[in-house]
Amino acid sequence: MHREKPRPHGGLLLEASPLALALPDAAIGPDICFVHVAAVVPVLAAIHGSVVTVLRIGATTAVLSAIACAISGDWGAAHSPAALGTVVLVTLCSAWAARRRLRTAHRLSDVETVAEAAQSVILQAPPPRVGRVNTAASYVSAARAADIGGDFYAVEPIRGGVRAIIGDVQGKGLEAVRTAAIVLVSFREAAATTGDLETVGRRVECALNRRREGEEFVTAVLSELRDEGTLFTLNYGHPAPLLIRRDGTGECLQPPAPALPLGLGAVLGESVTPVLGRTRLGSRDRILFYTDGLSEARDAGGTFYAVENGIGLLAHDGLDHGLERLRTSLHQHVRGELEDDSALLLLEVAPSPETTLGLRRPEAALRFPGDHPDRGGAPAAGFSLLPVFVEGGPDCGVCPASACPSRSS
Repeated sequence: MHREKPRPHGGLLLEASPLALALPDAAIGPDICFVHVAAVVPVLAAIHGSVVTVLRIGATTAVLSAIACAISGDWGAAHSPAALGTVVLVTLCSAWAARRRLRTAHRLSDVETVAEAAQSVILQAPPPRVGRVNTAASYVSAARAADIGGDFYAVEPIRGGVRAIIGDVQGKGLEAVRTAAIVLVSFREAAATTGDLETVGRRVECALNRRREGEEFVTAVLSELRDEGTLFTLNYGHPAPLLIRRDGTGECLQPPAPALPLGLGAVLGESVTPVLGRTRLGSRDRILFYTDGLSEARDAGGTFYAVENGIGLLAHDGLDHGLERLRTSLHQHVRGELEDDSALLLLEVAPSPETTLGLRRPEAALRFPGDHPDRGGAPAAGFSLLPVFVEGGPDCGVCPASACPSRSS
């Protein structure tokens, strides 16, 4: 059952103020008329109240003004009808202003709903586990009204690991969302069908260069985390990922060489291809990808947030709990509203099923790389005959094809 929202205390005080001003009139007499001052109350009510509230307060004020004039015997004076007319006029104008305010608020609410829907398309949280990699993601918007940010992330399963991307589009608004969508669509297609990470980066860059409108560039980190723990990264002018070791140590993975953001090379007429970075991760080691909403967050004194603080906050406990603690630390540093959107993506190398369970895998859960419905069930030439553990759905690590029937959409 729908419950009526309680009326705020400020509204009650405004509605009671005409009566409060009428009491001194009755006590002092006709020398001073306080109730006419209540004409300002409908104006104050129009700031936060509804049209009905404004009209109710105005009607109360007008009735009390008429009663005060009748009691004082001052009704025949010229100023009394003028004062009453002023109350009525101010009430009508305030009601009109309240109506315009509410219409604007409703229109803005609709725009915000559309903006949230558009942004949710590019901020789909990954499942808790993709293949043999545990994942968690977090996003906090500092946008005002429909000022949509362009932060995005995605995790895609491939044979023997996962590929991920996190990025930040220059600018805000629907153009930023459109650019982010281009990057994500091209990444998901290339990640599932391309043999190496450098080619994935080239495919994404080509998709941005084919745009007919907009010149927004994108800072991004493309990564590939293999099941055995090897991490490959391509950094396109983005903040360096944070590596968190299981023992509580860590470091920022700076790129081997600087590179331009995606899409900026076509604008400048030059291109600097990023150098592939390679890092070895052990079981339960974690890697944090983030946008500049984290690394460029500043306190009142202008001091930037130290990303290395995340090493101690993310080394232990669950991934989601670690991201919550990082968010808490960030807000304590800023002591206020964030100035930019902040996206976080945390990956963890999960132990192999044998070390976790200590049991032999059931035969029904074994599938060879060549044993796929689209390949006739026969092992393909050149593939290892070592079995691959398949959990089904998005955790399928057998076929990278985007049309694979064993992969969820």
